[in-house]
Amino acid sequence: MEKIRFIDRARAEGSALADFLTTVEHDPQLELVDTIGPQGLPHTAVLAITPDHAPAFEERFRNSPELMIERDRPLSLFDKTADFLHRSQRKTHA
Repeated sequence: MEKIRFIDRARAEGSALADFLTTVEHDPQLELVDTIGPQGLPHTAVLAITPDHAPAFEERFRNSPELMIERDRPLSLFDKTADFLHRSQRKTHA
């Protein structure tokens, strides 16, 4: 089963994200994919979670004062967002 990825960031400097990662390290629904920041004190983490647990995980952090969460979306020139990049080059038909 393919998991859904989330980017989890600390809202301020400190150990909030590191503390959170410690509490979920044995959670079978969560997989720590990567961290960004100093070792032992990351400011950003990429987590993967099973699709059936993703909505509750997302809701859990929606109003968190310490952590921000968003779905990880691939960046590519070939994805749907590339359309707006070339809008100025499109011919308009009046």
